[in-house]
Amino acid sequence: MKKALSIGIVASAMVMSAYTQAQQPATPEASATSNATGLLYVRKSAHSPDAKGDLQALELALKKMRALGCADPRSWYYQGATHAIPATIPNGDNPLCPSYTEISKLKWGWNTCTHQDGSEIHFLVWHRIYIQHFESIVRTLSGKADFALPYWDYTNPANRTLPAALRDSASSLYAEARLPSLNEGRNISAEMDKALDTTTLFQNRVFAAFNSQIDAAPHGAMHVYIGGQTDHLTMWNPIYRTQTSGLMALVPSAGFDPVFWLHHANIDYLWQKWENSSNGVRPTLDELQAVPWPYQFYNGDGKRHEYTIPEAYKAAFNPNYVYDQLRGGIAALDSQKHTRLLQLNQQRNDSKRVLWSEKPGQLVKGGKLELALPQATKARASVLSAQAASAPLVLQLTVSFTKEPEDTYEVYTVDAGGTQKLAGLLTFFGAGHHAGFDSGSGHSHAHEGQKTFLLDVSDELEPKGDYRILIKKQREPVDEITVKEVSLLSY
Repeated sequence: MKKALSIGIVASAMVMSAYTQAQQPATPEASATSNATGLLYVRKSAHSPDAKGDLQALELALKKMRALGCADPRSWYYQGATHAIPATIPNGDNPLCPSYTEISKLKWGWNTCTHQDGSEIHFLVWHRIYIQHFESIVRTLSGKADFALPYWDYTNPANRTLPAALRDSASSLYAEARLPSLNEGRNISAEMDKALDTTTLFQNRVFAAFNSQIDAAPHGAMHVYIGGQTDHLTMWNPIYRTQTSGLMALVPSAGFDPVFWLHHANIDYLWQKWENSSNGVRPTLDELQAVPWPYQFYNGDGKRHEYTIPEAYKAAFNPNYVYDQLRGGIAALDSQKHTRLLQLNQQRNDSKRVLWSEKPGQLVKGGKLELALPQATKARASVLSAQAASAPLVLQLTVSFTKEPEDTYEVYTVDAGGTQKLAGLLTFFGAGHHAGFDSGSGHSHAHEGQKTFLLDVSDELEPKGDYRILIKKQREPVDEITVKEVSLLSY
């Protein structure tokens, strides 16, 4: 193993030599967090031979992390619980962490992921910093000084199998509580094609809408798929200590499956890919500060690191890594590109207005619901859509449920001729957690949960025409959600 790791370090150093000191964000903080050579770390596709050394280092580190007690902040359990943890453990029996049996016994930094309490605007930023701290722990425990998280780019049709290193049942990267076909090396089902197609996702031109849609798909869609929930499977979940969905399908157990880290590295990769595109923009600090949220993590040396939101914002846009498939690094806060990305999003936020809003209160019955756009809205939308380059149109949908929906819904605009254009997807990973449901416990709940989705429809609404909104369920027509409110926003 040591020989293999040393080879990986040399190979990575050769790749990293292409990224010079000049490409590094020009701040002392960024310089302090780069690797020992002063260069940026390189995250590689998990399906690339170049990622072999990093996958070996990750396997070694997780083996050590699994052996550490849950009170150690660098342990597998502590890091998984930082994302989330079940509110209760049945019968108080938790051999993986005897000191934790109920929510009152949370340790510092635990249960702080952004799938609760209206914190969704922090989704991309919080997870970016979270996995950077995890990387730091892996570097320390593996001894691989240039380690960077590989990413599983399942949006690439050539990478639709779970990386082989995670399918070895003898490896610390393996988890039995996954969709069996993935552990067997079979391709992701074709039913996931819409969720993995980033065409519509990359058409978003408002950060809040992109954040909402990438959270829904591929992020949420892949969580429930990997955890077997898409196929309505039940299996032994070692975190919940009961038969329920697999680890990745439930927010409180997702961070305990090693594939979680490769999955979120890929979500970060897709975020950066979009930001680098002509449609990319950047959130403002004010957007994040409007929703206070904790950023509490541990470094590789086992020391606490708590960020204020301004500090988290600065860290998110002065990262210490690049992606092998993307040219250049992430635009630093002091760069002209950052200023441009920020100003464009700020201008759109400042000009935001509601063109139309109503509360239909209609059930998506039989897996299908159509909503007509009022005449006034159609006229105003037609004018604005002709100027869509400067005034993006965003459809805002708020839906309610009494149990976390397990399937995906497709949202289309439909013109007078019946032509359907996909506006985006609705998925519900974390929606029950957000609403206070303990989705993995199997208990029913009488109270109502809600989730709001934002979909950029600038490209779907033509300058002229009569439009309807169509919402349809991908699988069996079970009545699960009610459309509480629908609005059309101009930015």
